[in-house]
Amino acid sequence: MSAHGGMPARRRGVLFVAAALVLALAGCEYSGPAEQPAPASSPTATPQPRSVGENAEEVVRLLGTAASDPGMPSEAEPVGKLFLVLAPGDYVVTGACAGVYGAKLTLVKADGVPEASDFECDSTLERFVRHAGGPITISAVPPTGRPSATGVKVQPNTDPRASEMADFGEWSRQQLQPHLPGELSGASRANTPTIGTLMAKPGKYELRFVCDGPTGAELSVSTAAGAEVLAPVQVPCDGKVFRAPVRLPTEGADVRMSPAGSLDARYAYKLVPTAPVS
Repeated sequence: MSAHGGMPARRRGVLFVAAALVLALAGCEYSGPAEQPAPASSPTATPQPRSVGENAEEVVRLLGTAASDPGMPSEAEPVGKLFLVLAPGDYVVTGACAGVYGAKLTLVKADGVPEASDFECDSTLERFVRHAGGPITISAVPPTGRPSATGVKVQPNTDPRASEMADFGEWSRQQLQPHLPGELSGASRANTPTIGTLMAKPGKYELRFVCDGPTGAELSVSTAAGAEVLAPVQVPCDGKVFRAPVRLPTEGADVRMSPAGSLDARYAYKLVPTAPVS
C-alpha cells in the first residue's frame, strides 16, 4: 500500500516543476541581437570638369601626335584648325575632341562647299578624302559653353582598299549618263557572281548595262520572286552599253552578273521606263 500510495506524489512533483519551467520561459522573449546604428554616409564628391589645358592634352593623346603640331589645340586656341595646300592624292583626315559629347569635323575645298561630319568624343573620326589638289581647310568645332578642346590632322592614305572604293565610285558615277526621268540605277564590284536588286515597279523597261575589267560577263534578270525576265546573255566588257527590253510582271528586279575568268569586275546598270509605270 505504501508504494502505491507514493506514486501520485512523485507525478505531482514532476508536473509542478515542468509547469514552473513553462511559466518561467513564457516570461522571457528572445528579440535577437541588438540593432547596430547605421553608419553615417559620407558625402559623394562631385567630379570637377577638366580644364581646357587637360582636354587639350587628351586630344593630343587621342591623335597620337605632338602638342606643337599644326591642328592641335592649346589653352589659347582650343579649336583645332588646318589651312593647307595639298598635292592631288588620297588622304585621311582625323579629328578628336574632349570635354564635350561630340564635335563637327568640316572640310572646305577650293569650291567652297563645306563637307561636315558629326562625331563623338569617345573615339577619333577618320575620313578618307580624295583631293584634286589646292587649298583645303579642315576644322573640328565643339559646342560652345564648356572648356572643351578639338584637334585635326591629315596624312597620306595608306589603305589601298579605300582608294579602290573611291576609284569605283568615280567610275560608276561616270557611266550610263545622262540621268533619265524615272530610272533606277545601281553599281557593283566583284570577282564572283553577284546580284544587284532594283526595286522597280511592274512595267516595261529598257535595261542598260556596262562592265569593266574582264573580257566579258554573263548577265541575266529575274523578278524579286524569281521569275526570269531576261535569259542569260554574254556581254563584252568593252566600254559599250548593252541594252535589252525588260518587262516586270511584279515589283523588283534582280540583276545577276558573273565575270569571265573570275577576274575583278565593275558593273553599272539601270532600268529606264519605256512606258508609264503604274
